Amino acid sequence: MKRVVGLGASVLDTLIGVGEFPREDTKLRADGITLVGGGPVGNALVVMSKLGVSTSVLGAFGTDTAADYLLSDYERWGVDTSSAVRVAGASSFTSYIILSAKGGSRTCVYDRGTVPDDPSLLDLSVIDGADVLHLDGNYMRSAVAAARYAKERGVTVSLDAGGLYEGIEELLPLVDILIPSAEFALGITGACDIPSAILELARRYSPRVLAVTDGARGGCYLTPRGVESYESFPVSAVDTNGAGDTFHGAFVAAYLKTESVSSACRTASAVSAYKCLHRGARDYGLNEKIAEELTDRCSPLWRKPC
Repeated sequence: MKRVVGLGASVLDTLIGVGEFPREDTKLRADGITLVGGGPVGNALVVMSKLGVSTSVLGAFGTDTAADYLLSDYERWGVDTSSAVRVAGASSFTSYIILSAKGGSRTCVYDRGTVPDDPSLLDLSVIDGADVLHLDGNYMRSAVAAARYAKERGVTVSLDAGGLYEGIEELLPLVDILIPSAEFALGITGACDIPSAILELARRYSPRVLAVTDGARGGCYLTPRGVESYESFPVSAVDTNGAGDTFHGAFVAAYLKTESVSSACRTASAVSAYKCLHRGARDYGLNEKIAEELTDRCSPLWRKPC
């Protein structure tokens, strides 16, 4: 069985469903409030676990009730937490996410908490023998230390580059599987379009795998022939929160199985579209068989919601 270790943001999300986004300084009754585990790496690890990959979370956690919830939720989804470290008195990363039914949008207000970014707290030996170390750029000092450790041991480093975090330039040369958002790719390169951004990222950092996600517009990836595109799959979205995280988790799982970037992009697009039909990034049915069926149904010719 393939094994992936993840290090990044573990976030306790409070999802607040509303008919439409509230006007400032008003009261609005929620359609529902749900407490869920979240975070780019956290959600990706859960997706990989569902898709038959052995997963472990590496990192520091607080000692508050939010951390209790996050760790128990990882265990619920089969993610090993034995390398997680609890830091006395530290508070967890939390967020409040407003989901607008009318606009199909999400609006996030967050608190990063006080968990320290301290590589000395980490048991990096959990990376030994892993197939992939998956990062999201949060806790940058720890991410760089873990990536260097992984590279020294021949472990593939994967990065969900969603934000232009301070210090990201130190991490990028260590990355083998680089999948940034369009916003990140255009922002860091100054390119005017995604294909140009991909070529510039390849020139600067030379990752083995390079793809860019662009939400409902699909995205692009680099091949020996040049830049090619993949499509997204239209659905009547209930909740888009965690769709990008889901893409990364499904991509890594599929790539470990096939080593095909185009096939992994197709699978990841199908699975992330399927996730958007459910509220929350984790609490929905998904396994290898479902992913295969979704990929078959969500072909480039398919235009109806899953």
